[in-house]
Amino acid sequence: MDLLAQYSDSEGEEKPKAKTSLPTGAAPKAVNRKPIVGVDDVALMPVVDAAPNVETMGMSMVAKWAYNTADKRILTNPTIEALSKPLQGPIPEGKLTLEESFNNHKMGRVEKAAMSKFAFDEQYLTFHNFGYAANPCRQIPEGEEILVSTEANHQAGRGIWDKPRKRQRLEGPDMEGPGKGHAESERWGGFIDGEVVRKQLEVEVKAREEEVARRAEEEKAVEGEERETKERVTSIFHGNKETDYAGRSWIENKTNSTKDVDDKQCFLPKKWVHTWTGHTMGVSKIRWFPKTAHLLLSAGMDGKIMIWDYHNQRKCLRSYLGHDQAVRDIAFCADGRRFYSVSYDKNIQYWDTETGKVIATFTNKKTPFCVSIHPDPSQQNVIVTGGSNKKAVQWDSNTCEIVQEYDEHMGAVNTVTICEDGKRLLTSSDDKKMFLWEFGIPVVIKHIAEPTMHSIPQIVLSPDEKYLIGQSMDNKIIAYEAFGRFKFIARKTFKGHLNAGYAITPGWSADGRWIMSGDADGKLWFWDWAKCKNYRVLKAHDGVCSGCLWHPIQTSR
Repeated sequence: MDLLAQYSDSEGEEKPKAKTSLPTGAAPKAVNRKPIVGVDDVALMPVVDAAPNVETMGMSMVAKWAYNTADKRILTNPTIEALSKPLQGPIPEGKLTLEESFNNHKMGRVEKAAMSKFAFDEQYLTFHNFGYAANPCRQIPEGEEILVSTEANHQAGRGIWDKPRKRQRLEGPDMEGPGKGHAESERWGGFIDGEVVRKQLEVEVKAREEEVARRAEEEKAVEGEERETKERVTSIFHGNKETDYAGRSWIENKTNSTKDVDDKQCFLPKKWVHTWTGHTMGVSKIRWFPKTAHLLLSAGMDGKIMIWDYHNQRKCLRSYLGHDQAVRDIAFCADGRRFYSVSYDKNIQYWDTETGKVIATFTNKKTPFCVSIHPDPSQQNVIVTGGSNKKAVQWDSNTCEIVQEYDEHMGAVNTVTICEDGKRLLTSSDDKKMFLWEFGIPVVIKHIAEPTMHSIPQIVLSPDEKYLIGQSMDNKIIAYEAFGRFKFIARKTFKGHLNAGYAITPGWSADGRWIMSGDADGKLWFWDWAKCKNYRVLKAHDGVCSGCLWHPIQTSR
């Protein structure tokens, strides 16, 4: 066609200039392009695209990067190869491996596994009853398909669906080894008959009768000890003289009392000052001499009661040796010249502080755990004790008789607190309840019990008698109002110490600003009453710190 285009229809006409032919395969735009002066036709060669056509829809099939195991959701459907691919990259500072970044437990990573309640209960009961269970791991090593308990007896092959044996097989010729069955041999088809059962019941009844007779003898012995106690009660005075040059008794305060503590602010103690030693066993309770606090009365687990001089030489002045067993609680009368003590020997004793003589001894054959005295100075002969017989008993020490019994508790009564100037009585018990009574009327006017409550073995009134704090057995100190409706103060909770298992007596500062308590490690904790914040912890004892008292005169001791 190009050659034909060179010819013309008329030979006479002037031949037009022929168009320059373009290389085959040139781009369409190159046809309309004007020729460039000085450039030959080689520059107009076809443009070639070297990049191949790539289908991007299949990229997800070849992606095999690792997934973060902590992700909650994955937008793609990864293969098992991608999920189990090892991590690669720089190890963060402080880590040994890359996998530690995804751990949520100190031993590794814990993930939820789908297991039915039926399967879990089956393995749980099998493990605790027969000593083995299936290994719950995902990748179980060979030979570790079964986990064996270190406590329960391993009974391989037995399960919870096995039928129990209803009858005891006797010893017979088909039993493997001697002593496998009962002593009766091969009678009644090899099983226990009615005669053998009757013999066993007779033996149990006889043992029970012996136990009842033994307890009766013990009670008679206790009564005999009570009669002997009245004759052999002694008290030892450890001072030089019981009166001084002016004829004043040793129990009178001879120091000048400082200004009233109400005008002072109590401060936290900082260091150890003195230790009174004399008890051969633990000290269960300590009490200040009323008002002046120049003497300290202590009750010991060795059965002794000792009174110590707080000032001067700080030595033991008198020992009271009236109890045969550990003394549980003590309480001073209003003037301090007499006090009460209760002990595990089931006796309640009324003492003369100055002479050390027992004024009265009385008991109801039950172990008393606590004693409280009526706050009215004219009724110091009225006391209330809580005992192991689930009752709070009101006594008259002048007649040594029971006046009233408060018996609504379902457990041993641990504390008895007299509130509102002797109008109300608050008791706490092992049944995890607190009961409020009208004094002298054995009818509960308020039940304080919650499903979350624990036993409260010690309760202490505040110095202004508006609040009371109790040592709860869940390592807390809780607070209640000591008047009106005795409301629980939820925001007043003091934590941090370890008291579970011990009847530790908490304490108040003289101005009511600080709360203190011992703990099972022998430490002494101090909290701010307003902020409920712990401010100081002191090491007080090597063993359990069972009680603490704040001096009412010296504001930082």
